[in-house]
Amino acid sequence: MKLLSFMLAASLSSCGPAKLETTGLDTNSNIDERSWVTWEDCGQQIGEHPCNFTLLDHKGNEVELYDYYGKVIVIDFSTMWCGVCVNIAAEGDNLVTKFGEDNVIWLTVLIENEYGQPPTQEDLQRWVDMANIQIPVLGGDRNLIDYSAKTGYAISSWPTLVVIDQEMVLQHGINGWSAPAIDAWVQGLL
Repeated sequence: MKLLSFMLAASLSSCGPAKLETTGLDTNSNIDERSWVTWEDCGQQIGEHPCNFTLLDHKGNEVELYDYYGKVIVIDFSTMWCGVCVNIAAEGDNLVTKFGEDNVIWLTVLIENEYGQPPTQEDLQRWVDMANIQIPVLGGDRNLIDYSAKTGYAISSWPTLVVIDQEMVLQHGINGWSAPAIDAWVQGLL
């Protein structure tokens, strides 16, 4: 299992040379007033504390990553034009039901709508309605991507999923979809 985690870490941290300026991620953890935040630096590489972000959900509410401290967090970075993403849209509800909403949260972050544009709140709501899901669906954009995983997530294919433990440490990541891997990673952290 450690070899698999290492291979995934290597693949997540070396996807390409491009670096995009990131908005939405708070790379200055010092300004976070949560008493449990004991780290000074954040990053999106395996073993690091991911940077906090604030995004709007399908209801127009602000959602912060750090609001879910104490739970295993699965973030599904998807696009509306991705067939696999559409096919797994309901997997978050299934996983949360299996392990319990007190233990696990699944956040879908849509990066693009079906036209390659940042999704609107209406797009997010269409996603929720299409998949008939209860999980939070958040609107993001390509500014959340940084192939080096220093100032954003190393997204090189759709979907990309990351798993963060209860202490807010990024433990696993996968470009693509594997239900057995996600299930095993979440179960292993509970």
